Amino acid sequence: MALADVPATTDSLADGAETFGVVLGAGVLACLVLVGVVVGLITMMRRAVRRRIDRHAPRVRGLVEDATSRARAYTLMGGAAEAARMRGSVRRSLDQTRRVLEAGYAQDAQLSDAVALLRRLDEFAKTLDTDLKLVEREPDRDRVARELPGLKERADRIEHAAASLRWAVQDRERHLGEDELDRLGTDVEREAAALRAPADESRSESKRLT
Repeated sequence: MALADVPATTDSLADGAETFGVVLGAGVLACLVLVGVVVGLITMMRRAVRRRIDRHAPRVRGLVEDATSRARAYTLMGGAAEAARMRGSVRRSLDQTRRVLEAGYAQDAQLSDAVALLRRLDEFAKTLDTDLKLVEREPDRDRVARELPGLKERADRIEHAAASLRWAVQDRERHLGEDELDRLGTDVEREAAALRAPADESRSESKRLT
């Protein structure tokens, strides 16, 4: 009997080992899947953070550059100070217009042409900013005096264009708001009339009965 039990014991051990191997394999697979999910989540979080940083980085750089330009406008002298002042003024004008357009475009897709125009204006502003930086650091005062009038004209034209875009968008929003208010007033009057109708009919019926 003891010898007859040996194959059964061996089979039982083999089955146990096989079951253990299956369980171990399943556990390893589950761990790998879990690790993959965690790695995927970390990657998605990193990308989201990077996108947020990339989205806000230009604005942060603009704030830093604007602060730098303000400081240089007070610490420099003559034409260099004027160049620093113009750099800051152009940047602030474009930033204000950009904020107005971004807020408006979120609710009015028809502002896409205005957004495209602002991008083109940004390119001219970048070129002007580069030229103003050179003047800021130019030691030859005579050359600075020659360059400034032309640079100031370009800066004024860019600021005027940015302001025109900004004012047009604000006027459009105001006009649309007034139209919406007019429509709302009409809807309110129509609904008020509908609500009064049963009471008016009841009074008319009472008068006829009396």
